[in-house]
Amino acid sequence: MNHEPPIRMLLVDDDSLILFALEKIIQKYRDLQVVGRVRNGHEALAFLQETQIDVVLLDIEMPLMNGIECLQQIRSQYPAIIVILLTTFAEEQYIIDGLANGAQSYLLKTTPYDQLGQHIREAINGTFIMPAPIAAKLATLLQQKKDFHEKSISSLFFQTYDMTRTEQQVVKLLVKRLTNPEIANQLKITVGTVKNHLVAIFTKLQVQNRQDAIALIEKYLN
Repeated sequence: MNHEPPIRMLLVDDDSLILFALEKIIQKYRDLQVVGRVRNGHEALAFLQETQIDVVLLDIEMPLMNGIECLQQIRSQYPAIIVILLTTFAEEQYIIDGLANGAQSYLLKTTPYDQLGQHIREAINGTFIMPAPIAAKLATLLQQKKDFHEKSISSLFFQTYDMTRTEQQVVKLLVKRLTNPEIANQLKITVGTVKNHLVAIFTKLQVQNRQDAIALIEKYLN
């Protein structure tokens, strides 16, 4: 027989109906116990000062102190507490802020109620939960940032060193550690032409060899 004490949970949401529904759902699981319900981040932090909690199920959009601000305080003051963000919103900035500030999982309020208990257990066991809509948003956002970064490289780095279109292509392959023959194959030019472009690139960068060139480029990009 399992005699381990139940997981003690605090529910934080400014919608009293959501709080009531969550508690009713969680009560169905013998290993989970709701020991508190509060309406905003300030109330959550005050509750945590008085009561031992294992898991906080935390809404994001709340008055007085939102979920992200509360998450930051919990991570700072109670690092052992597991925080699961539960929200209606799948906005990119919420996703980034939640991940950056140490949320263990990120769930939408559209999550099927019969899956909630399992998601909570998985978060407790160290499995990060991210629903497909949020994962798709994050993937799109990362790709957009990558695209923007590559554009910013072209507009700043290449303009600074006045590089031709072919020299730009060579540089992009150079930092990938491709050899001269591999660069030639990629660009459909001869190895001799690659060497000529590298000489021009080294001159513009004021370096002596490809190692120094790569180091300078990577320093610039970082």
